[in-house]
Amino acid sequence: MVMAVYVIRKRKAESGKRKAESGKRKAESGKRKAESGKRKAESGKMKPFSGIVGLILLMASALPLPAQTNVFPAAAQARSAKAVAPAAAPRPGWALVVDLGDGEMLPFVWIGPLKMWVGKFEVTNDQYGRFDMGHASKDYYGRLLNASDQPVVWVSWEDANNYCEWLTRTFGGQIPRGYIFRLPREQEWQAFAACNDRRRYPWGNTWPPPDTCNYRGEEGAGLFYRLFQHEPYIGGHNDGFIVTCPVKQSGGNAWGLFGVGGNAWEWCRDWFDDQQITRALRGASWNNYEPDIIAVTNRSDAYPLRRNPMIGFRVVVAPED
Repeated sequence: MVMAVYVIRKRKAESGKRKAESGKRKAESGKRKAESGKRKAESGKMKPFSGIVGLILLMASALPLPAQTNVFPAAAQARSAKAVAPAAAPRPGWALVVDLGDGEMLPFVWIGPLKMWVGKFEVTNDQYGRFDMGHASKDYYGRLLNASDQPVVWVSWEDANNYCEWLTRTFGGQIPRGYIFRLPREQEWQAFAACNDRRRYPWGNTWPPPDTCNYRGEEGAGLFYRLFQHEPYIGGHNDGFIVTCPVKQSGGNAWGLFGVGGNAWEWCRDWFDDQQITRALRGASWNNYEPDIIAVTNRSDAYPLRRNPMIGFRVVVAPED
């Protein structure tokens, strides 16, 4: 009897426990349904906003975009210039003026005995700036070297050679097929500086130099200079420029080439000697006064990476080797 009562009570307890669990599950189900309803309500609120965003994106996609394929600008020291092609490349013997764009021209003179074109002037700051926008020729003790029409200086042999290669890649369509832009060889430089004769200086054999050539003369030798500096200069010569001058005012020889005497030393293509350590320089600069240094036969040299305020270059157009 006691056992029967115990079994009945146990069953009632288990039944009550199951009912409590069932009620708990129903409560959780109700809670989930409430949360689902809340999400649906929030989703319903978002639909108008999503529709507005979608409409804005659709309208934006219909707008024309700028014609730009590269969002990263080119590096300043390697600017790519637009090639300008003439109606027909000139033939040997013809006049040659290379259009660098934006009104910047690079004129050349045909030198028949050498069968090549030679730059009429030394390369200017503006012309070099087409290749390297970040370059500056600086100043020399407060004297400006960086004007647009002054010869570019503070350039190494590597810089000058890279400029020539850039000209060939970019403006090769303006010169005859099989020709390239490059630095002159030493023998070529001496030939066109001396007009292919035996003259001692680019202007002839007389001394002092004419005032049209830019060397160290009396232009900077005021009373203070004479009293305290005691540095030599060319007496009887006054070109009016203490440092580099505009290339068109640097004095031309009989072949119409300017600056082959003074203004800036000019890099040549050759190694200075068989050791191949330094590169050849010709022509002297605004800071020279010595007759032997100014002579067209004089050779100088510098390391290929050397830069200073006296060294520049000119370009020739010649058959590719």
